[in-house]
Amino acid sequence: MPWLGLLLPGSASLALAADPAVVPPAAAAAAAHARSEVLLVDVVVNRQALKDVVRIERKAGGPWLMPVDVWAQARLMPQAQTFAMEDGARAHAIDAIDGVHVRLDRQQLRLDIEASPDAFVGSGIGPGQRQNLQPTLPAPGVMLNYDVAATHVGRSTSVGSTLELVGFGPFGNLVTSALVRDAGQGRLRAQRLDSYWRYDLPHRMETLVVGDTVGVAGGWSRPVRFAGVRWGRDFGMQPGFVTAPQFGLSADAALPSVVDVLVNNNRRFSERVPPGPFELRNLPLASGAGEVAVVVRDLLGRETIVRQEYYAAPQLLAPGLHDFSFEAGRLRTGYGDQSRYGDAFAALSWRQGLHPRVTGEARLELQRVRKAAGVEFTGVVGTWGAARLALAASTLGAAGQNERGELLRLGLQRSTKAGSATLQYEHASRGFAPFGEEVDAATRAPRVRERWLFSLGGPIGGQASAGVGYVRQSRWDGEMVQLLGLTLGFALPGNASVNVSVNRRLERDRSWFAAVSLTMPLESGLRVSNRLETASDGSRQATVTASRAASGDSALGWRLQASDSQAQRLQGGLTYNAARSEWALDAALRASGSAALRVVGRGTLGWVDGTPFASRPAGSGSVALVRVDGAPGLTIRRSYQAAATTDVQGRAVVPGLVPWHSNPIEIDPEELPLDVVVSSVSTSVVPYPRSAVVVDFAARRSRQALLVARQGDGAPVPAGAVARLLPEGPEFVFGRRGEVWLMDLSQRTQPVELRWPGALCRLELAIPEPVDGMPGTIGPLTCAGTAP
Repeated sequence: MPWLGLLLPGSASLALAADPAVVPPAAAAAAAHARSEVLLVDVVVNRQALKDVVRIERKAGGPWLMPVDVWAQARLMPQAQTFAMEDGARAHAIDAIDGVHVRLDRQQLRLDIEASPDAFVGSGIGPGQRQNLQPTLPAPGVMLNYDVAATHVGRSTSVGSTLELVGFGPFGNLVTSALVRDAGQGRLRAQRLDSYWRYDLPHRMETLVVGDTVGVAGGWSRPVRFAGVRWGRDFGMQPGFVTAPQFGLSADAALPSVVDVLVNNNRRFSERVPPGPFELRNLPLASGAGEVAVVVRDLLGRETIVRQEYYAAPQLLAPGLHDFSFEAGRLRTGYGDQSRYGDAFAALSWRQGLHPRVTGEARLELQRVRKAAGVEFTGVVGTWGAARLALAASTLGAAGQNERGELLRLGLQRSTKAGSATLQYEHASRGFAPFGEEVDAATRAPRVRERWLFSLGGPIGGQASAGVGYVRQSRWDGEMVQLLGLTLGFALPGNASVNVSVNRRLERDRSWFAAVSLTMPLESGLRVSNRLETASDGSRQATVTASRAASGDSALGWRLQASDSQAQRLQGGLTYNAARSEWALDAALRASGSAALRVVGRGTLGWVDGTPFASRPAGSGSVALVRVDGAPGLTIRRSYQAAATTDVQGRAVVPGLVPWHSNPIEIDPEELPLDVVVSSVSTSVVPYPRSAVVVDFAARRSRQALLVARQGDGAPVPAGAVARLLPEGPEFVFGRRGEVWLMDLSQRTQPVELRWPGALCRLELAIPEPVDGMPGTIGPLTCAGTAP
């Protein structure tokens, strides 16, 4: 049999079969040394075939070479040394892979590569990347949030209200609020609460506030009200943004496998991985101690399980991530009564993720007579728990004297499935001046000297839970408070529950207070509860309450309470959630026979995009003005729940939108009138806080009618004839009986052209009005024209 081969470029030969009796051995050896051997083979790596046929070659006496791009396709670890193939491509030597078995089957032209996991390039798995939601800038508008109450007791009646006026738009929010109350003798008194301008930068997760606001606490300080400027981070602008350090775990797979990731025995996700090492990335974890298990299942059904314990503390920031707040202005006191603006100050807080297990914070506070600085470190101790350490110092100069003081704060926290425990200790020297205290020593409150806090709680048994809390605080004036609290709760059949609480002072008279309550949810949203309270002074009170909250299926809620208290024997109330407001009526009957009555109304009035609106209370949330022109009585759904109904103009106000989150808004296409067409029946909006967004479903009238046409001899227009709306409208095809369904017609008249082989005519249609929402019928009309 002659030698059979295929010549390739470069005088290469692809050997399919060989007959040593035809070619002398000496001649074959000489040919092998004189030229390269090239094969077109199927490459199978760990039982997975590559997609395309691969060209490999071997020079005389050298190793088999495979192109670098095929090497990358197989995900094999790149080699330091490369070789040039005859076609100019760079290649790696297959034989040079450590720990790899290579088998070349010349009969089937197949190259099998069996490699260990560490011979492959690593890969990463984990949840998908979060999407940065882009909020919609609101059109300029205004909102007034109101909460008005009128109270009648005996022969006197008083009224009061809190009002908040908000101007919103691309410029941010301008907010001012006031408390209006009865000053007696028929006079109302108004007290301004807050006035400020707020501008949000969601792409940077930062907020600027100018005016009345509240500062941040920091690790060792406390928040204060002030008027001035606050600029700081707000991670809440990007829901789903994970600030805590991310969990990582490495494993490997010898064959293509499926990886199941379980957190505390709950499967979080599954993902396919190619052969080689892989790293679990960006896995969100529940706070506290837990365990992550990675189950690797290969093509042969073999399972490998990798387990790793962890401890996640939400107080930590990922390395490189920072949080900050800059505040400057004047401290404010007497909020809601006689507001006063006092000492000027400036403060800066900066938190930084230093390590996956350590986060640091520094804070500086500057006032004319007071200066303070401190640091806090929060870290994870192995897989046991979280610890914190705060150190601060302050100086206070008043009346020519300087006070200096220090603060130490230590804390430990552990949380597991079995429960949680917290221990915190704080000590302040006599001279440590807390932020916001009165500078005058004669008017300031006594300073805290030492404070112990301890809490322990968790489930006990299958249906019960218990907790204990202890507080011990001493002040530099000698005052001491020690409190011990115990709680116990357990579930009963029928979703009922019992809760017991006992609190006792461990100093002075050792007084105590105890309460036990039984709660029973019944059918149709009815809820009944009983509560018994008693104390060491011999007082005792029993209360029975029945209530039903206003919900989606009922806008009316009620509450009834009976008690043996001397203050109020009987109480009752009604709540009503109207389409554009909320109302409440409360009544109380005292043991003396006197009664009290209160009426409350809440809601929001506003204007946006040239349209006035009224809705239930928006508060710090947002509302949507939905427009579906020409579709009255249409149900509007928010987050897949019925939220509003369009009025006669096809407009509805949807309250309760959550700022910075995606809020789905949709309409039911089955409720649309037949002559109304919308481009979409659902959308999602991401609003700014304290604003209104316009959701326009771009509805348009599409008048429709059934046209019946006849030929000149009275026979129906033939099936397949075409009706075209003039001048350049769509075409519609006739069916049987000379009938065609026309859409997108004008409001009153519509010219139309009819044609079929041998005929052409033009008709002027008078469009009938719909009857009970159903399109009318035009004709029969006669088309007697003939094409030239």
